[in-house]
Amino acid sequence: MACDQLATEEIADYSTPMKRYKAKYIVSGHTTLTDAVLSVDAGVVMDVAPGPFDEDLGNVAIVPGIVNAHSHAFQRMIRGRTEYLAKDRPQEDFWSWRTQMYAAAASLDPVTIRAVARMTFLEMLMSGVTSVGEFHYIHHQPDGTPYAEPNTLAHAVIDAARSVGLRIHLLGVAYQRGGYDRPASLSQSRFIDRSLHTYLRRTEALALHYSDDTAIQVGFAPHSIRAVPRDWLEGIAARAKDTGQVIHIHACEQQRELAESRAEYGLEPIELLEQSGILGTKTTLVHATHLNAISIELIAEYGCTVCACPTTERNLGDGFLPVQPLLAQRVPISLGSDSHAQINLWEDARLVEYHERLREERRNIIAAHHGTWFGDGRERLETADLLWPLLNQHGADCLDQNTGRLERGTWADFCVIDLDDLSLAGTTAESLKSDLVFSLSPSAIHSVYVNGTPIVDERRHPDTQQIIRDYQQVMGRFS
Repeated sequence: MACDQLATEEIADYSTPMKRYKAKYIVSGHTTLTDAVLSVDAGVVMDVAPGPFDEDLGNVAIVPGIVNAHSHAFQRMIRGRTEYLAKDRPQEDFWSWRTQMYAAAASLDPVTIRAVARMTFLEMLMSGVTSVGEFHYIHHQPDGTPYAEPNTLAHAVIDAARSVGLRIHLLGVAYQRGGYDRPASLSQSRFIDRSLHTYLRRTEALALHYSDDTAIQVGFAPHSIRAVPRDWLEGIAARAKDTGQVIHIHACEQQRELAESRAEYGLEPIELLEQSGILGTKTTLVHATHLNAISIELIAEYGCTVCACPTTERNLGDGFLPVQPLLAQRVPISLGSDSHAQINLWEDARLVEYHERLREERRNIIAAHHGTWFGDGRERLETADLLWPLLNQHGADCLDQNTGRLERGTWADFCVIDLDDLSLAGTTAESLKSDLVFSLSPSAIHSVYVNGTPIVDERRHPDTQQIIRDYQQVMGRFS
């Protein structure tokens, strides 16, 4: 569902009083402005420039809100609970981790999934996230029977995000089977739709329900080529093309997926997605850790985004994002916290660079691709300038949201960052982005605004204690 793009004449019609915030620094586009003013009216950015102000926020930086493009909120439940090696299971990998994740999924009902999601979304907010792409695949009752209202659990997750204050793009997951030549297991019953028609009808009903709320969007998410056969991929691609909704899909996360794709289709996964009609400018490929040159060329040709989740990928042992060839082909990269082993997208951004340094045994690796997002001809380029759009702009674009930037006409979603925080003290206009990307601790997030409204103020959210208590009750029963 396309986001609302506000025309200049529409902006000028707002009659409510404008709020103008002065800050030591404001990051707008590629520029860091000093002693500038962010003007907000009716939840929309009106201007970013020096001028009169209503409130001087002091020694702070105002930056666009972080966009978390890929989340499974319920998986926060197993944080810390899979970090061991059992005597009878000496080899651990993604597939053994998945067994424990399924146990968490089986334990939830509409009340508890909301409580868990609220905890996850609160932690996101406290780290500066203002929008989330929630890849939601727990749809039904534990035995696979649909709820009387088929979207009961989706409504609970959406309500969790909005009650905390986040924007949400609910990516409704299609799941049909257990994998190549494998039916769904009992542990996957809650994910499975009986037919493609059932999935499309349920997803469209959800989109219609929230069609008047710009803070809530609904998109399509075929889980993966192992969980969705070719005819489902083709049907989802066709429907998304008709409606203009986004498609997000796990792709090339593990080597086993590539092997099964070759066995079933005689194709690499990305080649299958191209033939199925999935690839396009509104398509995001999540993880993409195992790509060959032809696959990367296809991703670039069709204008897809890749969503990297470095913390999860290193936690699960998935592999490294092939960032250099992706950047060389000008493929936009967004970020997600995925399984929530840690929620800190600032850390994920720096990992994109740090993983390359470890592989190459050099420094400032991705700056070699400076022509990707900026023009050539610079004598010096901060590595942070390449990483910056991964935190905001590219995530907003892949979620089809009018945010991720502080420019006239965008939604007023932004963070106020305390420059006196231990992690940032001494920063300058020239070093600000580098300090934010490579050094910021979430403790520096002073305030978070969504749609021009302060959701986190002075490092406090009004519902924090209740959210923690509710979550602890759920975890007490789960343990």
